[in-house]
Amino acid sequence: MRRTSAPASALPRDEAPDPDAVIRLDSVGRVFDADPPVHALREVDLTVRSGEHLSVVGPSGSGKSTLLNILGLLDRPSSGGYWLDGVRTDGLADPERTALRGSRIGFVFRSFPLLPYRTVDENVMLAKIHRAPHPDRGRGFRRERAREVLARVGLAHRSGSLPGRLSGGERQRVAVARALLGEPALLLCDEPTGNLDSENTASVLELFDVLQAQGMTLVVITHDDAVSARASRRVRVHAGRLRQEEA
Repeated sequence: MRRTSAPASALPRDEAPDPDAVIRLDSVGRVFDADPPVHALREVDLTVRSGEHLSVVGPSGSGKSTLLNILGLLDRPSSGGYWLDGVRTDGLADPERTALRGSRIGFVFRSFPLLPYRTVDENVMLAKIHRAPHPDRGRGFRRERAREVLARVGLAHRSGSLPGRLSGGERQRVAVARALLGEPALLLCDEPTGNLDSENTASVLELFDVLQAQGMTLVVITHDDAVSARASRRVRVHAGRLRQEEA
C-alpha cells in the first residue's frame, strides 16, 4: 500500500532504513513554484540496493532530471524522505550535503570534459574529494589511487597519454575513473553514452557490467533502449510518477 505523502519534517528521523539500501526514497515529491504549481515528482518510492544496476527511462519533461538532481543532492524534495547510504539527507544543512555528495556519489555525464594538456592520470587526480585532509594522502597517494582506478576501468596502459589520443569510449572511461577516485557508494550517470557511437557505447556498457560485478551501485538515466536493457532493473518516470518495468 502506498504511503500518504508527508512533509520531510513529519517523517520519523530515527526510522531504520534497509541496511542494504544505497538509495531509499519514501513518498518523495517535488513541487516548483508557478501558477499553477508544477508537480515534477509525485509520491516517489524507490529503493536501490548495494550492487544493483538501475536504469531510469522516460520522455523529456517526465521528471527524470528532477529525480537526478534529488538523487545527486543537487536539489531537495518538497516532501518525503531521502536516505543515501543510510544517511537521511533531506534535513541536512548545505555544507553537510556537499560533503556527503562529494564522498558518497560519483557523477558521470554525457560530456566528459578532460583537460587536453593534462595526462590521463593527472585528469583523474583532479577529482575533488570532499573529505577531511589526511597527512599521508598527498600527491603521491593521489597518483597511485588514480592509476588504481584507471586499471579498474581497463586503462592502465593509457595513464601517461593525453586525452586527444583516446577514443570517445576511452575518454568516457577516464571520466568514470575520475568518478571512482573517492570510492563512492553510488555511481550516478546522466546519459553517459549520449555522445558515443555504437562501438564506444558497447565499451562503456561492458565497463558498467564489470563495475556491477565488483559490487558498485549504478543508477543510469538514459533515453537509449540498448543502454537501459543492460541494467538489472528498470523504472520509468512519467508525469512525475515512477513505475517498475521489465529490464
